[in-house]
Amino acid sequence: MDDNKVIIGGSLVESLKGNYQLSLRQVLEQSFNITKSSLLPLLGGFLILIAVVFLVVLVLMNVFSLEAMENSIKVQYLSEILLTVITAPLLGGLMLMAIKHSVGITTKSGDVFKGFNAMMPLIAIALISTILKLIGAQLLGLIHPNLMIVVQLYITAILVLAMPLVVERGTGPLNALFYSIKIVHFQLPKFILLFLVIAGLLLLGILTLGLGLIWVLPMIYNLIGVVYRDIIGVTVIENPKDNSSENISA
Repeated sequence: MDDNKVIIGGSLVESLKGNYQLSLRQVLEQSFNITKSSLLPLLGGFLILIAVVFLVVLVLMNVFSLEAMENSIKVQYLSEILLTVITAPLLGGLMLMAIKHSVGITTKSGDVFKGFNAMMPLIAIALISTILKLIGAQLLGLIHPNLMIVVQLYITAILVLAMPLVVERGTGPLNALFYSIKIVHFQLPKFILLFLVIAGLLLLGILTLGLGLIWVLPMIYNLIGVVYRDIIGVTVIENPKDNSSENISA
């Protein structure tokens, strides 16, 4: 590692051995406090994402009939995969912003487009995740409808660190997926509980007529950023003049 680069937080090498701690209370408290000072940039990033999704949906409605989008499973799957491909770089940009927030680096809403620097790996991860969820939901849904929710929760939990590894470390998509699955399985119950908490926060945001999502969505990303920092660590470039951390090395 270069002399002016340091890692804040955990260690990828140690986390792959299961040598890490995850305190749900601490990461929730820290993400809440971080969101106080980083709400507007992430909120702006989400507005950009929502605008892109809205445009894609309008295009899909012009290509397919509303009836086909509602009743055709093939059209629904195709639409979901298309949305996944288009939004993956933006979601990666939001994730990179949250990782920066976890180490005290400020961002701006336009940073959401920095995910396009790793566009293809992010799309690969998003597609693999989406396809796994669709296949798993279909197979287990034949046994019991509630199992569809279980498999989606499980896949989301075990792949949560893949996208951050791509945007922060430049890890290849297959390695990022493997690392995430391996690391999460060491403390899978805690990660499942973490995503149940996230689901509860989302429900709370929806129940407030959507107004709560203004806070909840940025906090969720900051939460994942804090988890990533504590488990894997964030590589930053230090300013040699005052020894302050300026930027993520990636």
